[in-house]
Amino acid sequence: MIVVDTNVVVQFVAAGDEHAAAARLYRRDSIWSAPPILMSELQNVLVGFVRRGAITAGQATAMAEDASAILGERIAGVSGGQTIEAALECGLTAYDAEFVVLARRLRVPLATLDQAILSGAPDVAVAPAILAARLEGFGSERFQ
Repeated sequence: MIVVDTNVVVQFVAAGDEHAAAARLYRRDSIWSAPPILMSELQNVLVGFVRRGAITAGQATAMAEDASAILGERIAGVSGGQTIEAALECGLTAYDAEFVVLARRLRVPLATLDQAILSGAPDVAVAPAILAARLEGFGSERFQ
């Protein structure tokens, strides 16, 4: 299992510039988890794509449904107090800190393309391409 942040899911479902890395990561470990805020952030990004004419409303809906199916029942809430502590410790927004808190609680890596998260929480945050390569190097073992 890994925690994924919104930008990784956007790349995966919307076939963005980093789609190949996100898809490689998903092939290596398809058990993705995230805090509830991911779906709101994802829907907001998809609405922006529709408004800019990059995708249709139907495509946005399908992408949101794909993300929901990928995450399944692995959307997990986090403590507000822990989120505030992590945000202050790591120099992140509370939104981003939710992903860090969940990864730390689950003791799994956090796949992200967000430089602030990568810099602020190096104990859990890893770029998708790097994490996929590490997971491939461990064969069937889990990366911790």
